[in-house]
Amino acid sequence: MRILEKIITSVLSTLIFSLSLAFLEYTPVAEQQAGIGYNSLEGLYILYFFYSFPIYLLGGGFYSYLVDVYFDIIQFRNEFLKYIIGFLVYVAGGLLVVGVLSVIILLTDGGTGGLLTFGALMFGALAALLFYHISLISKKALKLFAR
Repeated sequence: MRILEKIITSVLSTLIFSLSLAFLEYTPVAEQQAGIGYNSLEGLYILYFFYSFPIYLLGGGFYSYLVDVYFDIIQFRNEFLKYIIGFLVYVAGGLLVVGVLSVIILLTDGGTGGLLTFGALMFGALAALLFYHISLISKKALKLFAR
Protein backbone atom coordinates (compact mmCIF):
# COMPACT_ATOMS: atom_id res chain seq x y z
CA MET A 1 0.00 0.00 0.00
CA ARG A 2 2.86 2.36 0.81
CA ILE A 3 4.40 1.95 -2.67
CA LEU A 4 1.06 2.76 -4.33
CA GLU A 5 0.76 5.83 -2.13
CA LYS A 6 4.23 7.02 -3.21
CA ILE A 7 3.40 6.48 -6.88
CA ILE A 8 0.14 8.43 -6.55
CA THR A 9 1.93 11.19 -4.66
CA SER A 10 4.67 11.31 -7.31
CA VAL A 11 2.13 11.63 -10.13
CA LEU A 12 0.11 14.33 -8.37
CA SER A 13 3.24 16.25 -7.39
CA THR A 14 4.56 16.08 -10.93
CA LEU A 15 1.26 17.33 -12.35
CA ILE A 16 1.14 20.33 -10.02
CA PHE A 17 4.86 21.11 -10.24
CA SER A 18 4.91 20.91 -14.04
CA LEU A 19 1.81 23.08 -14.36
CA SER A 20 3.32 25.67 -12.00
CA LEU A 21 6.58 25.83 -13.93
CA ALA A 22 4.74 26.01 -17.25
CA PHE A 23 2.71 29.00 -16.02
CA LEU A 24 5.85 30.71 -14.75
CA GLU A 25 7.71 30.23 -18.03
CA TYR A 26 4.84 30.83 -20.47
CA THR A 27 4.73 34.08 -22.42
CA PRO A 28 1.15 35.04 -23.36
CA VAL A 29 0.42 35.55 -27.05
CA ALA A 30 -0.24 39.27 -26.49
CA GLU A 31 3.30 39.73 -25.12
CA GLN A 32 5.12 37.65 -27.72
CA GLN A 33 7.40 39.45 -30.15
CA ALA A 34 7.58 38.74 -33.87
CA GLY A 35 10.43 36.57 -35.08
CA ILE A 36 11.09 34.92 -31.70
CA GLY A 37 10.17 31.31 -31.04
CA TYR A 38 7.93 30.65 -28.06
CA ASN A 39 6.63 27.44 -26.56
CA SER A 40 2.95 26.88 -25.97
CA LEU A 41 1.66 26.35 -22.46
CA GLU A 42 0.91 22.72 -23.29
CA GLY A 43 4.37 22.21 -24.75
CA LEU A 44 6.03 23.62 -21.64
CA TYR A 45 3.80 21.50 -19.42
CA ILE A 46 4.67 18.29 -21.28
CA LEU A 47 8.37 19.17 -21.29
CA TYR A 48 8.44 19.82 -17.53
CA PHE A 49 6.32 16.75 -16.85
CA PHE A 50 8.65 14.38 -18.69
CA TYR A 51 11.73 15.78 -16.97
CA SER A 52 10.31 16.00 -13.46
CA PHE A 53 8.32 12.74 -13.27
CA PRO A 54 11.33 10.39 -13.11
CA ILE A 55 12.94 12.63 -10.49
CA TYR A 56 9.78 12.69 -8.40
CA LEU A 57 9.20 8.96 -8.80
CA LEU A 58 12.75 7.77 -8.17
CA GLY A 59 14.25 10.49 -5.99
CA GLY A 60 11.15 11.69 -4.18
CA GLY A 61 9.39 8.36 -3.87
CA PHE A 62 12.46 6.52 -2.58
CA TYR A 63 13.44 9.29 -0.18
CA SER A 64 9.88 9.63 1.10
CA TYR A 65 9.63 5.88 1.61
CA LEU A 66 12.78 5.94 3.77
CA VAL A 67 11.53 8.93 5.74
CA ASP A 68 8.20 7.19 6.38
CA VAL A 69 9.97 4.04 7.59
CA TYR A 70 12.02 6.05 10.09
CA PHE A 71 9.07 8.19 11.13
CA ASP A 72 7.12 5.01 11.91
CA ILE A 73 9.91 3.97 14.29
CA ILE A 74 10.07 7.36 16.04
CA GLN A 75 7.09 8.12 18.26
CA PHE A 76 6.18 11.80 18.24
CA ARG A 77 4.08 13.11 21.11
CA ASN A 78 3.20 16.31 19.31
CA GLU A 79 1.82 16.33 15.75
CA PHE A 80 3.06 19.86 15.13
CA LEU A 81 6.61 18.82 16.04
CA LYS A 82 6.29 15.86 13.67
CA TYR A 83 5.15 18.24 10.92
CA ILE A 84 8.05 20.67 11.51
CA ILE A 85 10.64 17.88 11.56
CA GLY A 86 9.07 16.38 8.42
CA PHE A 87 9.15 19.82 6.79
CA LEU A 88 12.87 20.19 7.50
CA VAL A 89 13.66 16.61 6.49
CA TYR A 90 11.91 17.08 3.14
CA VAL A 91 13.70 20.39 2.50
CA ALA A 92 16.97 18.55 3.13
CA GLY A 93 15.78 15.79 0.79
CA GLY A 94 15.04 18.26 -1.99
CA LEU A 95 18.51 19.73 -1.62
CA LEU A 96 19.97 16.22 -1.57
CA VAL A 97 18.20 15.23 -4.79
CA VAL A 98 19.43 18.40 -6.54
CA GLY A 99 22.92 17.64 -5.24
CA VAL A 100 22.81 14.07 -6.53
CA LEU A 101 21.58 15.27 -9.92
CA SER A 102 24.40 17.82 -9.99
CA VAL A 103 26.97 15.12 -9.29
CA ILE A 104 25.51 12.90 -12.03
CA ILE A 105 25.58 15.78 -14.52
CA LEU A 106 29.10 16.71 -13.40
CA LEU A 107 30.34 13.16 -13.96
CA THR A 108 28.69 12.78 -17.36
CA ASP A 109 29.14 16.28 -18.85
CA GLY A 110 32.12 17.59 -16.93
CA GLY A 111 30.16 20.59 -15.63
CA THR A 112 26.97 21.19 -13.69
CA GLY A 113 25.51 23.63 -16.20
CA GLY A 114 24.62 26.05 -13.41
CA LEU A 115 22.52 23.48 -11.57
CA LEU A 116 24.01 24.34 -8.19
CA THR A 117 22.65 27.87 -8.18
CA PHE A 118 20.39 29.27 -5.49
CA GLY A 119 17.41 29.05 -7.84
CA ALA A 120 17.95 25.37 -8.58
CA LEU A 121 18.34 24.59 -4.89
CA MET A 122 15.21 26.59 -4.14
CA PHE A 123 13.22 24.69 -6.79
CA GLY A 124 14.49 21.42 -5.32
CA ALA A 125 13.38 22.42 -1.83
CA LEU A 126 9.99 23.68 -3.08
CA ALA A 127 9.44 20.53 -5.12
CA ALA A 128 10.19 18.42 -2.06
CA LEU A 129 7.80 20.46 0.08
CA LEU A 130 5.10 20.03 -2.55
CA PHE A 131 5.71 16.27 -2.42
CA TYR A 132 5.56 16.34 1.40
CA HIS A 133 2.25 18.19 1.55
CA ILE A 134 0.65 16.06 -1.15
CA SER A 135 1.91 13.01 0.74
CA LEU A 136 0.22 14.26 3.91
CA ILE A 137 -3.03 14.86 2.02
CA SER A 138 -2.90 11.46 0.29
CA LYS A 139 -2.30 9.68 3.63
CA LYS A 140 -5.38 11.38 5.07
CA ALA A 141 -7.42 10.54 1.96
CA LEU A 142 -6.33 6.90 1.97
CA LYS A 143 -7.25 6.59 5.66
CA LEU A 144 -10.63 8.12 4.90
CA PHE A 145 -11.30 5.76 1.97
CA ALA A 146 -10.04 2.73 3.90
CA ARG A 147 -12.90 3.08 6.39
